[in-house]
Parts: sequence; structure tokens; C-alpha cells
Amino acid sequence: MAAGDLLSSIELISPSEFAKKKVLSLQEYSILAAQSVGNLFRKPLYVADMLQQADMIGFGSLPIVLSAVFFTGAALALNSATTLSRFGATTVIGQLVSIGIVRELGPVLAGLVVAGRNSSGMASELGSMIVTEQIDAMRALGTDPMRSW
Repeated sequence: MAAGDLLSSIELISPSEFAKKKVLSLQEYSILAAQSVGNLFRKPLYVADMLQQADMIGFGSLPIVLSAVFFTGAALALNSATTLSRFGATTVIGQLVSIGIVRELGPVLAGLVVAGRNSSGMASELGSMIVTEQIDAMRALGTDPMRSW
């Protein structure tokens, strides 16, 4: 691919159009967030569905979170062992790893893994619903997809 081909495929837009697109996307996100928060306080409340989703998101993510934290702890122990052996402090590797994982790395890794796993699952489920036109069917039947998903 020549450099001229690459430059010819780039679409130039004015700064005002760029700003309009960014403001529009911010507006759409704000409306979606407001509707989501508002739906928390409207009836009907789908308590059973909410508990099922919370269980799937929290407890269902436990195996992958534990494996990520385990392997991070193993790598931390392996890397710190070489440094600590120079000073004759190999007996504190367990304390170092446990404090490092529990206080610092564990919550960060758990949050990242849970967010990544569940957001990708929800995005694929919504994409599948859009492709199979389930969202359009819900709208055609008069159901708000934001409420009943």
C-alpha cells in the first residue's frame, strides 16, 4: 500500500463538525445514564433478575479472578526471590507477596478482570440481540428495552 493511498482514504472534517460529534455523543451518553438511574426507582422492579445478574457477575467471575491473582502472585514471588536472595531475605517472600496482592494488586486485578469479563459478555449479548432483531421486536411490542433487558 503506497503512502498516497493511505492519505487519500483519510476523511477530513472541520473542527466544528468534530466538536458537534463529540457533544452529541456526550449528550447521548448522559441521556442513557439518566434513563438507567431513573429506571432503578420505577416499577416494576425485577428483583429476581437483578439478583441473578449480580450472582452471575460477582460469583461467576470468581474462577477467572482467582486464577489471575494466583498467577500474578506467582510472578511476583518469582521476581522478588532473586532480589531478596541477594540480601538473604528469602524468608519474607511470602509476606511480601501476600501484602502486595491483598493490599495493592488484588483489588485492581479483580476490578479489571470482572469489568472486562462482564462488559464483553454483555456487549456480545446485546450485539446478538441487535443482529437477530430482538431489540426491534421489543420496541414493536411496546416494551422498553432499557427496562426489560
